[in-house]
Amino acid sequence: MKVTALFDGDILAYRAGFAAEKSFYFDKRKPPEDGGQTWTYKKEVVVHVPEEYIDKGRDLEPIENAYYNVKSLINNSLAAIESHYGTEDITYETFVTGNHKRPNFRVSVDAEYKANRKDSVRPTHLAKLLEYIIINHNGYSSEGCEADDFFGHASITARSKGRTPVVITIDKDLKQIAGHHYHPVKDTFFTISENEADLMFWRQMLQGDDADNIPGIRGIGDKKSKRYLPDGTTNEKAQEVVIPYYQRDFGDGWKARYNRNASLLWIWKKIPDKCPYKI
Repeated sequence: MKVTALFDGDILAYRAGFAAEKSFYFDKRKPPEDGGQTWTYKKEVVVHVPEEYIDKGRDLEPIENAYYNVKSLINNSLAAIESHYGTEDITYETFVTGNHKRPNFRVSVDAEYKANRKDSVRPTHLAKLLEYIIINHNGYSSEGCEADDFFGHASITARSKGRTPVVITIDKDLKQIAGHHYHPVKDTFFTISENEADLMFWRQMLQGDDADNIPGIRGIGDKKSKRYLPDGTTNEKAQEVVIPYYQRDFGDGWKARYNRNASLLWIWKKIPDKCPYKI
């Protein structure tokens, strides 16, 4: 078997970056540079310092340590693939979200897309790590889309060359890509069928995606979405199930919300692509 490993470079950069720094809490009335005490956990500092005086800092390791973390994450995954599939014929590619020249199209679809992340903490070395991955680890940066949107096209390309693509990520969204997958944190291999990939999209249409600020149907989470759309449900049947919920929750604006969510949630299968289930 000839394997092409397809790495989620965004995940690599975040995990490697956070592993190269440690957060700490302190009393901003007497910061560490003035000899003040630091605490590892907030539950420790609140015992000693009033909430309004608590601040947070980071201890950074050298950037070389973060680069080493990336290499280790990649090498460990490649070793797991070699052992699991019994092959040494492994190539790999990495995909990162760029959007420097052209913004992610999803933001033009919905200005609130990922707006809940604007204050989220990012690794200090993130920009350098993304650049490092592109230059040193067969990296490709997206323009006008996200890293996730590269995996379908890359999978098709790998198969056309007689290679078996393996998607390496911890991102649930990439379960929309049929084929072999590896979860590097859980160290588990699994295969997504075409039907399972399709149903991942439809179940997300019901659930929405809190992480990306995409509203779903009221009261429907992972368990209910699987109950309403059991394994084996066709795309046609899934759409029949989903539409009435949008009509119920979004009233006269249901079609606009349905199409918006479809565009936001659909992971491209080619470059460029568009969701085939908009109405």
